[in-house]
Amino acid sequence: MSQLRNFSILAVTFFTTIALIGCTSEKEVATQQEAPRYVKLADVSEVTGADAFTFPAVVSAVKTVDLSFEVSGRLVQMDLVTGSDIEKGKLLATIDRQPFERRKDEQRTRLDQAKRELDRIEKMFAQSLVSQSSLDSAKTAYELAVIELKNAEQDLSYTELYAPFDAKVSQRLVENNSFVAAGTPIARLQDVSKIYFNINVPERLLTANLGRDIKQASATLATNRDQWYPVNYVEHSTQPDPVSQTYEVVFAMEPRPDLPLTPGARAVVKVTLQGSPYPNSVVVPVSALVEDENNGFAVWVYDEQTGSVSKETVDVDHIEDTMAIISSDLRAGEKVVAAGAAKMRADMKVRPYTGEL
Repeated sequence: MSQLRNFSILAVTFFTTIALIGCTSEKEVATQQEAPRYVKLADVSEVTGADAFTFPAVVSAVKTVDLSFEVSGRLVQMDLVTGSDIEKGKLLATIDRQPFERRKDEQRTRLDQAKRELDRIEKMFAQSLVSQSSLDSAKTAYELAVIELKNAEQDLSYTELYAPFDAKVSQRLVENNSFVAAGTPIARLQDVSKIYFNINVPERLLTANLGRDIKQASATLATNRDQWYPVNYVEHSTQPDPVSQTYEVVFAMEPRPDLPLTPGARAVVKVTLQGSPYPNSVVVPVSALVEDENNGFAVWVYDEQTGSVSKETVDVDHIEDTMAIISSDLRAGEKVVAAGAAKMRADMKVRPYTGEL
């Protein structure tokens, strides 16, 4: 009987000890689960209102024109020095005018003869000595003679070439005393009344910034970027280059004595855009993005009041280097987990860590 009671006491003591050990383990596990995890937080920020882009550029003339005569003949005078500046209206080249002057005199004589013949026929027609058809033929001959004289005078005027605008002689293509055919270029002129800067903008960059106005644009020499000069937008192509998939954009500035730029020179253009292509978006570090259940993206948002995190689904609009532009209900100033985001779970307690993770 005594042995039975001792066994009962021993059994009660054993199970009590086991129960105490179990309770202690559960408390330790619960304590460990509730211990906050240190995480690196990052601020949600607004998308900047202006972006600056720098492009290599090539200087070009406003336009380049090949000069040519509209009549054929031998050059007897040329005043075209390559690289020289010429003013609008200056006589540049002349074709031998003598053959054209003789033709003009010939047509004038024919016109005088046709006029005398017409006067004679009209007098005879008034006396009913000739028919109506004779009068009509005389009138036609006179009108044709007038046209031929005008053509001769026009051809004579075509024997002289004048500068169509203030320009620079880019290239002389023929020499004096050469015979030139009508339409054959004799020189190439460049309109340098303004300096054009041609840049090539990648298609993805142009598409991403559609609708944004240019806030400021400036240009400088490619070999010396100490001094920048303001330039103005002129035009841009609406179709990309089939090989490079870039759009050509042109800027211009007035010629400057302190900026020796000639067509073909290398330059640099800096363009600053107004506004933002993502007005309703915010910026977070790329490291804050985690995979969402719907094959999208999400971030873990930190709640300072509870010290816990919650998952927020986001749409990624654009990624630039280490930052991501996202669309969501997040607002600038909120905080997201930027390091260790993959280890987070709903309502998990965290503690901000200010050191390097």
